[in-house]
Amino acid sequence: MTFDRFTPNPHFDLSSFLSTKKKALGTILQEADLVSAYQIQSALQEQVAHPNLRIGEILVQRDLIKPETADFFVQDWSNVVMQPNKNALGYYLRQAAILNSGQIEVILAVQRDSGIRFGTIAVFQGFLKSTTLDFFLTNLFPEELHVSPFINMNSRRKPLSD
Repeated sequence: MTFDRFTPNPHFDLSSFLSTKKKALGTILQEADLVSAYQIQSALQEQVAHPNLRIGEILVQRDLIKPETADFFVQDWSNVVMQPNKNALGYYLRQAAILNSGQIEVILAVQRDSGIRFGTIAVFQGFLKSTTLDFFLTNLFPEELHVSPFINMNSRRKPLSD
């Protein structure tokens, strides 16, 4: 029997991961700026009256989040954070039902023409809050946090000054 040697991800922060594992859904949704503290408090009060309902179910019933959003953060989030090889940002935003396929197509079309980063376009188009983008970048792509949001990713494009 042989074992592959484990190579740690240099950007993986174990303490951050462990704190993510312990966080309640309401806390994660607040950190992602998908719901407010007031909305969570109100849902928790309703949960006292209806203990058979989960916080995610209450938020969905109130049309504050989509069922897929609750499912993503409950079932997948901690594993996604821990993954060394991440998919593209748009993939996770689609999995969490924060962006839909049509919005992603618009963003990708603008990105092809401009070379501007995906998240920046999503924010400028009004599809995503900048705080939600920061939450995903902080947790999934911390190495990208300090890269200019306006970086021209199309290195083959002709400079504008010519």
